[in-house]
Order: sequence, then structure tokens, then C-alpha cells
Amino acid sequence: MRFLPSWRLGPFPAWSGGWRRWVGFTGLLVARAGWAAEPAEESLVVLPPWVITEVTARPLQTARSDWFAATLGPTAVITADAWSGRSVATLAEALRLTPGLMLQESFGGFEPPRLSIRGSGLDSAPTSRGVALLVDGLPLARADGSFHAGLFDPRLFSRLEIFRGTLHMALTPAALGGVLHAGSRGDAGAAGTTIRAEAGEFGARRVAASYAGAGGWLAAARAESKGWREHSAQTRSALDVAWVQPLATQLKVEFTLYAAAVDYEVPGPLTLADALARPRAATAAVWRDLPRRRSDVVRPALQLQHTVPAGSLGFGLGVQRLRDDFYQLQANGEAESVSDDFTAHATWTRRVPAGLREHRWLARATYSAGTNRIDRYRNDRSQRGPRFAAYDARAGTAALSVEDMMWVSPMVAIGAGASVLRAERDLVDRAPNTSIARRLRFYDVSPRAGVTWRASDAVSWQAALSRGVEPPTFDDLVAVTGTYPSFSVRSRDLRAQRSTTVEAGGRGRVGRLSWSVTAYRGIWSDEVLRLADANGLPRGAVNAGRTRHEGVESELRWTTSAGPHRWSVAAVSNAGRFRFDGDPVYGDNRMAGAPPHTGGAEASYAHVRGGFVAAEITWVAGRTPVDHAGLLGYGGQGVLNARIGWRWDRRLTVFFSGRNLLDRVFPASTAGVLDQARSPATTVIFLPAAGRAASFGLEWKP
Repeated sequence: MRFLPSWRLGPFPAWSGGWRRWVGFTGLLVARAGWAAEPAEESLVVLPPWVITEVTARPLQTARSDWFAATLGPTAVITADAWSGRSVATLAEALRLTPGLMLQESFGGFEPPRLSIRGSGLDSAPTSRGVALLVDGLPLARADGSFHAGLFDPRLFSRLEIFRGTLHMALTPAALGGVLHAGSRGDAGAAGTTIRAEAGEFGARRVAASYAGAGGWLAAARAESKGWREHSAQTRSALDVAWVQPLATQLKVEFTLYAAAVDYEVPGPLTLADALARPRAATAAVWRDLPRRRSDVVRPALQLQHTVPAGSLGFGLGVQRLRDDFYQLQANGEAESVSDDFTAHATWTRRVPAGLREHRWLARATYSAGTNRIDRYRNDRSQRGPRFAAYDARAGTAALSVEDMMWVSPMVAIGAGASVLRAERDLVDRAPNTSIARRLRFYDVSPRAGVTWRASDAVSWQAALSRGVEPPTFDDLVAVTGTYPSFSVRSRDLRAQRSTTVEAGGRGRVGRLSWSVTAYRGIWSDEVLRLADANGLPRGAVNAGRTRHEGVESELRWTTSAGPHRWSVAAVSNAGRFRFDGDPVYGDNRMAGAPPHTGGAEASYAHVRGGFVAAEITWVAGRTPVDHAGLLGYGGQGVLNARIGWRWDRRLTVFFSGRNLLDRVFPASTAGVLDQARSPATTVIFLPAAGRAASFGLEWKP
């Protein structure tokens, strides 16, 4: 019997022709536990019975979706309350002041940013990879692991959890950077109705509404803008629904639905000189080809959970359809794709006392499969030209994870686990002029272990060693070749990238001051790097040799005691070095795309009668290389933002926000990375940061 099903059943995923087989298969898996539907007492980190008080400061509260990774490694939690009284126009603004997370904006809106954790996924475009995106415990991604970050609206969720590193492999396999997990329900503070509206310069309008009750959650949002740059208008609509129905005393079923649609213009990159002198402009090629992108996604999911006093059983499955039509510049043409994906997981957990100690066991199986139907056309002066390629990209990934964590004393917990993974990536030609057929198989066993020591009620220290694997996505495997008007596509025989990471750190509080710090060092092999030529045009992906990812992630928060005047200060620092290790071409050069240091700090004041004011600065320090050869780069910068507002009786909040108040001009990021910038002055790859803008908003909780 095959480990994965045959892919021979049309454009729909393989499971469309094998419902009986795969329903039977997933029914035999021991079901899932501890995701969005898990009760609070099950989802918190289990401590020995003689510990009866919570000692973790709320700003350092651990994530709840993966107790193993949250107990033994670094995590961050962001609740919807963190966005109250502030403008949230981009994913970077929603995830502000999060240690270990790097978000470089592209066109100043919600279009896919450069999203990276610990250097993973630095050069991913036009889709994101290297970080797993989950909604209520299930991937919002294609079966190959890639996702369209612009379709994700964080304002719809009550809670975001960020896992860094590879201790999370039971939660979702095959993502070396970490996990961004959005939960529809979770905090009691999210109960009730919330309406939020914003309006700002450059035609920016955003509205979001949510309702949370005992039986479910409903949230919807709409955003639109004319854009700060020329040819950068955009709109996005999104919907999130969650409904929970008890079936018995300890049995419940949860239905969730996420849907979103985006439509945005692409102003394109500039040379470094133009990005600094004419940052709002678009090139003549952009006005000729009018690049734009339209995408939508629908993902319903069903989860079943049974809890018992000593553990839980659960099961979940979801289906997803993602359509994407991307008119790129003439040199790349138009890419139209429709993907149908299926994902399922099953988990068993159990707490087993052993004298004065307690084990917590977990066994989790995950499976995903999908087919992506892709057609490539010429872009003939903003019109669809002849088709030059047509192919199906089929992916399947199955993984089994086991973990055991034990509190050996009231102050020390140890844990170990492993994941076994098998993945398939198949390319199938659909047209006579396409010849990229390829069949790839990947196998891996990834162990992990860690220890946590609570030095006192206010301080804990962690250390961990973990290994992970990430197969290539289809954007890695296929590249466009040739020059206009003669295009073709070619495929590459890539290996899966792997990493082994050692990390250590701690967190705690001293009075009203809370802190956390984590140092990590990862040794990567066969890292997948997407390269471009001197004009920024894609050349395809390659496997690098040995590379190193190392850095220090830290945060500091201070808040005064309750009183008529409340001051708070928060700061985050992310220092990283991502380098080649004795590469025959690049030696020990820094890898392109990653600044050596990023961070941010905010100081805020709030009065008991409702007034508040805050100032924030974000920075990039040091030179960011654009090419691996180190011939082209751009310097660091600091951006000042501020807000002021008033709250009436916790029901109505009015606020004004200013972004980039000093109107600094600088590159926010680049459209990919280069192997070598052979003509630095004429290289068109830089994406200018958005200039000064003001907005007005209100929140109402009737």
C-alpha cells in the first residue's frame, strides 16, 4: 500500500477520487488536541500539582497551541487589545514589537511583505515560504507550504501566536523559520461586538467588525487605498467565521470558514537613485505593462474534539481553493493558477502521573495534498498574450510526530520528540510547448529536545536542540526562461533544505519590568535560494552549500502600577547574522536580503479619564546587502510614528495616527535578491518605503 495516494485523478487533489480510503485513513489516526477548540485548562502549560499560581507576566504569556514548543522554546502572543487605539494597515503594523520576526514592506500596503523568522524565507516572492501560516490550527497555505500573505487579514482574529525555530514541528512540519498561528476565538476579552473604522490620506479607508459569543465568532473587514506610490491602488475583503456546537459533555464540533479576496496594482521596483530621488514614481515599463494581481481564497474546516480528565482526542480537516492571477512585467508575463488543497490532522494527548512527576505525551499525524493548475501567458502591453506554458504542480506531505514532556521537579521540565516526514512534489506537463515533468521525493526524521528551569517564581531559563526540514515549493522548482517574446519554463531538481539549531534564553520580570532574550545558532544545509539577474529578473532557485543562521532576539517592557497616570515603555531588538560557510563562490559573505539589526521601541502615556498618547520608532541598523556578492546594498534608517486619542467609558475610542512623521525617504526592501549586482547603478530592484501619512480612526464596543 502506498504511503501517499496516486496523483492521477485530474486537477483536483488526489483525495477527490479516494474519499473512502482517506476518510478511513484519517479516522484511524488518533485525533487532534489543543488547537482553537481546546478548553483553557487543557491548553495552558501543565505544571506539577503543587504549583497553584500563575507566575508568567502577561506580556510574556506563552502560546497555547503547542505546549511543547511554548514551554521549551521562545514564543510571542499578540491579542486584539494590542491594536486598540492604533492604525493597523499592514501586517508589519499588526505584528509590531515582536521579537524574532522580520517584516519588510513592499509597496506600503497589505501586499505580500518580506516575511522572515530567523532568516528563513528571506527571498521568497511572489508567495511566502519558510514560515507556516495557520488559522485555527490548520494551514492557510497550498499543499507545498507556500502562501499569499496579502490574503491574510490579522484584524479578524482575537489572538496571534508566533513560534520561532523548529521546536514546533508537531504543530506543522516542513517550515524552518517558525509558525504564525491566528485564532478566531480564545480570550474572554474578545466577547461582544467591536466595530472599527479608519480613514486616511491617499484614499485609505478601512473598516472591520466582529462579534464573539458563547457559540462562535463572526468577523469581516474591508480595506482600500489609492496608494502612496503611482499605480498602487488596492482593495481587500475578508471574512472569518467560527461556530462551536457541543455534542456531548466532553465532545464538541467546530466549524470555521476563512475567505478573502484582494485586487491590487503593482508599482514595481526602482533603481537605488530613483528610490531616493523619486520614490513615488513608477517606471516606464510599469506604465506599459500595468502589472497587477487578483487573488481569492476560501477555506472551510471542520474539527472534532473529545476531552477526558487525563487527555484529549481530536480530529480536523479542511479544504481550500486559492485562485491567483498575477500580471507581472513583460519580462515575466502573466501567471494564472488555481489550487485545490486538502489538509487533515489527528492528535492524541495524555497526562500520566509517575509518582511526584507527570508526563505529558503527544502523538500527532498530519497530512496535506493538493494540485495547483498553472498557465503562463505573455503580457503584451497589459493584455493577455499567447500561452507559453501549462502544467500541474502536485504536492503531498505526511508526517507523524511524538513528544514527551516531564516535570522532573517543581522547577525543571524536560522534553523530547521527533517527527517523521515524507513529501512528494510532482510536475506534470499539460501543453506540447511545456517540458518540465519531474517527480521528487523527500524523507526525513527530525528530533528535538529541550529543558526549562524556573530559577524563581519570576525567572525561567530554556535551552533546546532541534532539527527541521523544508521541501522546496513550486515557485522554487519552476522558473521562466528566455526573453520577450520567446518565453519558456524550466524545472530544477532541488533538494530539501535542512537545519540543526541550538538555542538558549530566558524570560522573567523584576518588579514592573519584564524581559526576554534568546540566542540561537543554526547550521543549514542545501538552503534554497532564489536568484535574480542584474536587472532583478528571476533566474530560478538553487541549493546552497552550508550556511549559518545565528542571532539574538530580545524584548523589554515596563509599565507603571495602576493609577491616574500610566506610563509604559516597550522595546524589541533582533540582531542576526546569516552567512555562507565556506561557499566556493561567496566564501563567508552575508546572505542578501537580511539587515544585521532591526528593532523598535514605543513610549506611551494613558490617563485614567481616557486620554492617551504614544510615540514609536522603528529602525534598521547597518547595511543590507542586495546581492550575495556584497556589491550592492542600502543603509539603515529610523522611522518615527505617533498616535493620540481618547477613550470614553471603554466603549468608544477615537484616535489620530501619524506614520513616518519625519517623511524619511529610504528603501523599505527589494523585489527579491541577486546573486551578483553586475551593474549596481542601473539595477532595478529597490522598493521605496511609504512617506508621511495621517489617519483618523474610531472603535465602538456597544
